[in-house]
Amino acid sequence: MMAGLFCGCSESYAVPRTRIVVPKDRVAVVYFSWSPDGNTRFAAENIGRWANARIFEIKAKKTYSSNFKECCDEAKPECYGKKLRPILPLEGFDVGQYDVIFVGTPNWWGTMAPPVRTFLTENASAMRGKIVCLFQTNGGGGMQRCGEEFAQLLPESKILPPRAFVGSLVHSNVAELERFVSDRIVVK
Repeated sequence: MMAGLFCGCSESYAVPRTRIVVPKDRVAVVYFSWSPDGNTRFAAENIGRWANARIFEIKAKKTYSSNFKECCDEAKPECYGKKLRPILPLEGFDVGQYDVIFVGTPNWWGTMAPPVRTFLTENASAMRGKIVCLFQTNGGGGMQRCGEEFAQLLPESKILPPRAFVGSLVHSNVAELERFVSDRIVVK
């Protein structure tokens, strides 16, 4: 791999010129989505399909309210305080089985959702040397601090350029999800 292939995470990244070749069955997508029909879930499922990846959903031990205002009241202080929210074990997930791990999160108040922060914190040492890539969905605010904080939580991982997707457009912009994968990896 080329040293210049990996980057710190900002929206002004350059897509790698050389895509990483990954053996079949060595890619995982791990994501958190607030709602069952959420934008991050949609993105994760499509990214997983194009990356020929196994998909794992991060679930909080104590779920957020399905009422948007109540969810905001719970999550906002956690996000501002960079707090962790306990998560359930990801059934069947073993970091060692994967060379590339895509991680998906909604952008909540400029940062990643607390369950994603928990997953990264709990798995940072196991992801040492792994190739990781963040994707996030947002209400129009872009990447904000998500990419930078993602890279800070995984200082010994190899970070591919992240990508922010506007949630309200993600369902009608499936080609961008496919390009996100194909610009970064080739599964053989």
